Amino acid sequence: MKKIILLLFFPLLTLSQTDFYLGFGSITTFAQFKQNNDYIEKENIDFGLYYGNNLRLSNKFMTTLEVFYLNQKVVLNRYRSAKFELHQNIGFGIKPGFYSGKHSVHLSAGILGVYVFDQNGEGGQFDHFDESYYYGMDYNYDLSNKISCNLGVILSEFYSNSQYTNGELTEFAVFQFTLHYNIF
Repeated sequence: MKKIILLLFFPLLTLSQTDFYLGFGSITTFAQFKQNNDYIEKENIDFGLYYGNNLRLSNKFMTTLEVFYLNQKVVLNRYRSAKFELHQNIGFGIKPGFYSGKHSVHLSAGILGVYVFDQNGEGGQFDHFDESYYYGMDYNYDLSNKISCNLGVILSEFYSNSQYTNGELTEFAVFQFTLHYNIF
């Protein structure tokens, strides 16, 4: 069975090494949380790091496999010296899409490792790390053969309850502006 799976994915593995990129960009996170039965949104601006492989399947169709790190510090709730914070995401996604010339549009879906924590202000901290699924969309423009610009959004429903404040995270969205450097 392992040999069959390897034979099925071998063409993708060889293609994936021909067009991979490293990326760095600005992200804005909008997190929605529940406080006293009211839904409130918080936002911040931070950065993301990206590594991906572009798999060109035909003249108009490509799939991108991407691993990324999103650094977020969205303070969702404060109560006296305690705080509840959406802190980081590590993700893996697949982005099928169409391209024409220097333009491409991708749908995206994947899994996130979401890190949320509570601090009670007296040295105690309760960490939450769990998975979440996401979906989204990207637009990519090739500035040159080596550099491309990417605009995207990912949406995730993620529930996390604070231990030290009365906040409950329900979902978040991340808007991305990224520059990719194509290695090959």
